[in-house]
Amino acid sequence: MQQETSPWRAFLLIFPLLALLPIGVLGGYALWSIATRMEAVERSERFAVDLQREAVKTGLQAVATDLCVLAQQNELGHLLLEDRQQARLAMAAEYLALARNADDYDQIRFLNDQGQEIVRVNHNGGRPAIVADAELQDKSNRYYFRETMALEPGQIYVSPLDLNIEHGEIEQPYKPMIRVGTPVVDAAGDKRGIVLINLMAQRMLDQVEAAGGLSVGQPMMVNNEGYWLVTPNPPLGWGFMFPEHAEDRMAHHYPAVWAQINQQPSGTVAVPEGLFTFENYYPLDGLKGCLDRRGLRAESLSDKGYRWVLISQVPQALIKSWRGKVILQAVIIGVVVLVLLAIGTWAWLVIATERRRYRAHLEAMARFDPLTGLANRATFEERLLQEVQRATRHDRRFALLFMDLDGFKAINDRHGHKTGDQVLIDVAQVLTSHCRATDLAARQGGDEFVVLLAEIEDLAAAEKAAEKLRTHIAALSWNQMQVGASIGLALWPDDADDPETLMRLADDAMYRAKREGKNRISLARDLG
Repeated sequence: MQQETSPWRAFLLIFPLLALLPIGVLGGYALWSIATRMEAVERSERFAVDLQREAVKTGLQAVATDLCVLAQQNELGHLLLEDRQQARLAMAAEYLALARNADDYDQIRFLNDQGQEIVRVNHNGGRPAIVADAELQDKSNRYYFRETMALEPGQIYVSPLDLNIEHGEIEQPYKPMIRVGTPVVDAAGDKRGIVLINLMAQRMLDQVEAAGGLSVGQPMMVNNEGYWLVTPNPPLGWGFMFPEHAEDRMAHHYPAVWAQINQQPSGTVAVPEGLFTFENYYPLDGLKGCLDRRGLRAESLSDKGYRWVLISQVPQALIKSWRGKVILQAVIIGVVVLVLLAIGTWAWLVIATERRRYRAHLEAMARFDPLTGLANRATFEERLLQEVQRATRHDRRFALLFMDLDGFKAINDRHGHKTGDQVLIDVAQVLTSHCRATDLAARQGGDEFVVLLAEIEDLAAAEKAAEKLRTHIAALSWNQMQVGASIGLALWPDDADDPETLMRLADDAMYRAKREGKNRISLARDLG
């Protein structure tokens, strides 16, 4: 039973240790794969934010370029020299031509140094038109006029991005608006007013969203206070324009991200809501100003001014799905590998066990009698030498019984070899059952047996053990036929102090028992 369960025990011990290697490798692969995927995502998100920045920058620079052209047009120069209706009409015609070719310009205006509109062209729903003189307005109290007039010649003003308001109400549908302006100076270098373009920013915002769409993230754009200008969640947009949505900003929804945005010019932030890649973009920073009469470009503003934050968010659910796919893939591969490893390990253990059993079988055949299972002559002689050494070292006695069956030939001749073999098997069973664990019974050959009684006290104890064996053998019966046992007994070291002599004396004593009537015990010391 022990041999049958040993492969399982070995398997339960070895397989977990072997499984650690593929589990470790697959675990490492999963971690590496996830890290590599996240690095690729971060690069992609960084690129998407760069594209968003370029979309904003390109759109603003195009407006600034048109603005510089208008600020230096001849018609404006004529108007500044002599304010005549003919000059105004010429300017208005230029503005109208530009408006027809620039669908994003809601208004193109020239305001004098007092804030009064002198020329204005309205987009007019895609049908640009010159505004009549009677409808021109005083804008001296508007922030964009004051801030533009405060600039140096050639510098560009860009207003914050908000929704257009008409008659005190937010225009529907929403019309995101940016006002871009520059001062106008006369030949003497004195400021005489501003040129202003109202840019409808929806196309620019759409380009920001489209640029972000090239990556897996969701594009966002927020203003300096963290209110959304571009958002994947439309109800959260333009919260600063609506008192009831005053809390719909990043500081409220993503405080950890907003804190990082306020500390770094750009970067990546991983929070429970996902991965945020951002860049603070200052529309006034790096915007090219206008060339003066000498061909020199105006210096950029030293103050960067307000900012827009361009963001791309990879939702946590998407990141978890990637991780889940990688882990599932690793688990599937791991299961296949572990199953194959288990099969291979089991097959190897079974083969190894069978080899051990076969080797043990060969060893048993070499050391034990195949019929009775008792030790054979070689094994007995090896044990006898060991017992001599042990008894000598500890000053002990042991006895040797040489046994030959009486009447075996008659049973064998009458009932055949099969019954004869059974006699030998049953006698061997008696010897095994009635000997101590320290004793050893062996088959010498034919119907001869030998028994080593280890650590025997004296001759009387040896005779008693021999008589016990003889009695039990005599009690056996096969087809109502019985055998006896003629036993020769030699005691070490009383009868002999070397194994060869001891064996010979026990053999001689056995033959003497046969001569004296069989089925009896004869002592080596009684030999003449």
